[in-house]
Amino acid sequence: MMSKNLSRRRFLQMTGAVASVGLLAACAPVAQQSGGAGATTDTIKMKWDTFRGPGTGWNEERIKTFKEKHPNVDIEFRPLTGASQQDNYGKMYALFAAGDLGDLCAFDPSHFHFWRAINKNIIGPIDDLIAADKLDTKQWFAQFIELQIYKGKQYGLPSWGWAGQDTIVINAVPFEAAGEKLPDPKAHDTSMDTYAEWAHKLYKENAMYGLGMIFDEGHLVTLTRAFNGDLINADGTKCLLATDQNAQAGLRWAYKLAVEDKVLPRPADMADMAAALLGGKIAMQWGGSLDARNFKRGIKDEKVTKVAQGLLPTRKDGKFPCQIRGGTWNMLKTTKHPQEAYAFIKHITDTEGCISFNLVAGQGALVRPDAVQELIKKDSIHEWFIPNLENGIPANAPANSRGREYTDACQQWATKMMDPKENISFEKGLQDLNDNIQKVLDAEPA
Repeated sequence: MMSKNLSRRRFLQMTGAVASVGLLAACAPVAQQSGGAGATTDTIKMKWDTFRGPGTGWNEERIKTFKEKHPNVDIEFRPLTGASQQDNYGKMYALFAAGDLGDLCAFDPSHFHFWRAINKNIIGPIDDLIAADKLDTKQWFAQFIELQIYKGKQYGLPSWGWAGQDTIVINAVPFEAAGEKLPDPKAHDTSMDTYAEWAHKLYKENAMYGLGMIFDEGHLVTLTRAFNGDLINADGTKCLLATDQNAQAGLRWAYKLAVEDKVLPRPADMADMAAALLGGKIAMQWGGSLDARNFKRGIKDEKVTKVAQGLLPTRKDGKFPCQIRGGTWNMLKTTKHPQEAYAFIKHITDTEGCISFNLVAGQGALVRPDAVQELIKKDSIHEWFIPNLENGIPANAPANSRGREYTDACQQWATKMMDPKENISFEKGLQDLNDNIQKVLDAEPA
């Protein structure tokens, strides 16, 4: 799926997609116009800095097909290849400080850098360009357009996106052997008590755990939301664990399974839950929609492993427990070529760009209904993802942009709380987790 040799013609034949890069004359680069007064052949040069897609051929293909329509625009692709995503953001901040950040970049909301980049005047809004172009933003799922907006202004168009840790990925084989009826993969009608019962029933000492999960920020959020609570407030200023009884009920549910009943594996003993599911060491894995897809792709023998999934129960407010996560393609606020930058952002986020971002770049970009429909044609499992893409709950972000410290605090203290070898009482673990998350939220803005 990540072949570097997938030509544009072949890609279009495979998907039936049609490029939709056309711009209003008002938004078209002057340099590409021909004939008449004011025509010019001057070359416009822009830079594109990103760690999304390097090595797959996607970035180069997008530049090539853009240049076919805008021959007087040259884009230099500068891949960011840091050891981690956070290292790459650090590189972008350094490039900005040195006055060398590309005209095109990406400060993803779900990595908690989007708001920081706006507040530091690194990236600029595109509302005027969208209005002049009469761009229909309903081409994307509403949830992912909302991620592009801050204080009433829109700063980009969607890149990657999914519904976070919203799914219980299931190996159907032990379920069927135990005579259990599999849940409807698109329904939110399985209770958390039922999942706990399955975790106990499918547990086989020294052979198979009923459920595997890790305790990072994404899992904590969906866990609390499954019990009609949340981890932090929408403003990103307060941890809710000390006061929200619903959120506490979610943590207590997991604590009982992990610490008291010991039917969950310690993450320290089973670092790769996805491999454990494929290997028959766990019957269920709390993960996300992409984990279900990847599990299906990894199956060698359906007599041993067969894919199924269950969704979390509908909340009292009618929302589905998940954490909408996604990215954004942005333009440098001080770019000298905003119209051309906007045109390129449209090019990489239109139907063809989004489909190829999935199939060529290997990204999980479930941000457009038309792109999801194309993915369904290749694998019907993508139908399972649609309910949460349409009715999920966006991620809440620290107001001070301390995203790295926030996620570190969540994983460190929740993992410690849920470790049966630590012998920490539920009340002590809950207090420590709450206090350490709140400490981060109270810190000075990054």
